[in-house]
Amino acid sequence: MKRTPLYEIHLDLGAEFGNVHGWELPRYYVSAVEEYVSAKKSNVIIDRTYFGKLRLWGSDALDFLNRISTNDLRGLSPGMGAGTVLTDEKGKMIDFLTIYVLKAEENYQEILALLSYEAMDKVKGWLNKLIIMDDVKFEDVSDEFVVLSIYGAGASDLIKQDFKVDHKHFLDISKMPAYNFIRGFIGDAEVILARANEFMISGYNLIFKNDFGVEIWKLLLNRGFVPIGNDVFEVLRIESGFPAYGKEITQEYNPLEANLGKFVSFSKGCYIGQEVLARIDSYNKLQRKLVGFVIEKGKTKSRVEEGSIVCSGDEEIGKLTSVDFSYGFQKVIALGYVKIKYAIQGERVEICSGDDKFQAIIVIPPFSI
Repeated sequence: MKRTPLYEIHLDLGAEFGNVHGWELPRYYVSAVEEYVSAKKSNVIIDRTYFGKLRLWGSDALDFLNRISTNDLRGLSPGMGAGTVLTDEKGKMIDFLTIYVLKAEENYQEILALLSYEAMDKVKGWLNKLIIMDDVKFEDVSDEFVVLSIYGAGASDLIKQDFKVDHKHFLDISKMPAYNFIRGFIGDAEVILARANEFMISGYNLIFKNDFGVEIWKLLLNRGFVPIGNDVFEVLRIESGFPAYGKEITQEYNPLEANLGKFVSFSKGCYIGQEVLARIDSYNKLQRKLVGFVIEKGKTKSRVEEGSIVCSGDEEIGKLTSVDFSYGFQKVIALGYVKIKYAIQGERVEICSGDDKFQAIIVIPPFSI
């Protein structure tokens, strides 16, 4: 497994490690329950260096991404970003990308894209297949940058004490739109500070070179950020209903089914998968939907597993894709896809996990604690 530049720091903090996206990363530090409470009530920090990172550049870089992904990226300028989905010819998902436009001159654009580390080879192969006459090049820079995410109502006030920019009119970063960013410095480190909002908690991604990882992590801890591990982060992700690669994001599903419609443009013109997605939208042909589940206590202690079948009466209506224990609900919660007619708040269903059956209630994400 790979390790981030912060491995020794995590070790010193007492982290319990696990395999996360192929990386040896903290599952939790002291207590997952305490970290969950901190995420809801305080300001937290998590090492997300496990992101895949691609640098794209050339005179057609932005136009190329616009033509191969779902969101409308036209008109983005430096300091702006967006979420977008790579889809295949059938409109099925390859991966979700977060892009940051670093430069956007007439004859040259430069973009940094964050993606799922496990999807890197598939995405690179897809790009190589589609780059024909376009003036665009790309390189994998996953091992060059640390990514730290900070969340909490006070995150903007804490980070701006140390984040400096080289112009006089510093913007109020708390009002910065999602995915937009500012380039500045923390000490000697050049940092991209980007607004993040995946999990219903105000937050930011900090992206910078590996050499400064330990220094910036320690500084943020001294400012009062509480470290959290990936066990709690996964619970937050499920509660928010945000899909993950290899679970909700696969080439079995399309972005409309995955509740990623806000990242899909129906007006920008052609892109790969556009015809299929437009037909589904125009003719109201969505067959299934990503929903949440609150699973009631069963008669046995058997764990509900990912991949478990969802039933209504004798009809098989879907399957679970992510399962975890919510410290807020004090119950097992899950995400999964069900037939569209069952995607109703409060709908009662049955989960079949091995030989065991569990009663569950459908929740339209995000979960309300």
